[in-house]
Amino acid sequence: MPTDSPNPLVVGLSSGVLECPSGGGRPDGGIRPDGIGTYTRELGRHLAQLGVDVRHVGSPRRSGWRLLRPTPATSSFPLPVTWLGAASSALRIPTPGGRRVAAGIDIYHATDLVVPRLLRTPVVATVYDAIPIANPQWTSPRLRRAKNWLLRDWVGRADLVIAISHAAVADLVTHFDLPRERIRVVPLGVDDAWFDQPDAEETERVLRQHGLAPGYFLHVGTLQPRKNLDHLVSAYERLSAGIRRRRQLVLVGKYGWAADDLRRRLIALRKESRVLWLDYLPQREVRALYAAAGVLVFPSLAEGFGLPVLEAMAAGVRVIASDLAALREVAAGHATFIDAGSIDALAAAMTGADAADDAPAARMERRRHARRFDWRQTAAQTIEVYRELVPG
Repeated sequence: MPTDSPNPLVVGLSSGVLECPSGGGRPDGGIRPDGIGTYTRELGRHLAQLGVDVRHVGSPRRSGWRLLRPTPATSSFPLPVTWLGAASSALRIPTPGGRRVAAGIDIYHATDLVVPRLLRTPVVATVYDAIPIANPQWTSPRLRRAKNWLLRDWVGRADLVIAISHAAVADLVTHFDLPRERIRVVPLGVDDAWFDQPDAEETERVLRQHGLAPGYFLHVGTLQPRKNLDHLVSAYERLSAGIRRRRQLVLVGKYGWAADDLRRRLIALRKESRVLWLDYLPQREVRALYAAAGVLVFPSLAEGFGLPVLEAMAAGVRVIASDLAALREVAAGHATFIDAGSIDALAAAMTGADAADDAPAARMERRRHARRFDWRQTAAQTIEVYRELVPG
């Protein structure tokens, strides 16, 4: 869509996506959007570049948290949209405040899984996976049954649903009872920043700050059961003493839920300086950690996409990943795939990665593959979905 279009498509993009709490003792507050936050920010930015009039729709601020707003919200619900969406589902009424939000937009895009019930405005929802319903044991137990009921109801309201991988479609059909004809596949992208080589002095500073030597095994992702990090730590402990001397294990990600034993284990192992949990870091530090990593190890038990795999490949880093359909779709033939349920298989893959040379040509090929996933392309394909509901 040309940027000078006289009548651009007007999209209300949900911006009620929370970043991590501000503060944390870091100069920049330690703030880095999570996966949904990254998707919302990048999609909005690139839609605007393609000529879409993006109206960010928010909710009232919550004390101590910061709403992800690439630009100031141009419309808002009178109360947090989660509460209003729950009331709408329970009472089977239009979402309170929806008329004000819908005024002046052509279509509403829910990127945060909270789908309002709007009377005459079409709604698109991006659904990242069916993990909360398919594998409830891997999600937070707090109000789990009620949240899953709401999630099914919200997703069922959308006129069209965007899945982020072909592998996710079957799960959405099965667990959300969605007709296949209402689902469109639009893959995620990788920001150009992940391809840029960080400044050498900055990388050295980050490594020195965290007590790291280059070449470590790296994992990026929230500490939660489906990330399978207990198996990763156990696999690392089965490596030879020589490998563990050469390569640390570095885990980057905030604490999620149901991983108290893992957290205690990581804190205990921190004393040896071979297994390090760095919690939640700003993007510039994560980029430096990718740049100095030897291998990304991603043994997840379930994924709808697996964005850290592409971020690592953008930096040229080798990848060991679970043999999941979504990860095979994203990484194609550029990763080593393992049975995530086998600690021995994971340890063997890590041992093999330590022994193998990583040729510059292989690093370049991984970067070239990651380039196929571009946020501008994501935005362009999303516009095609919008136009099914709002013809130009």
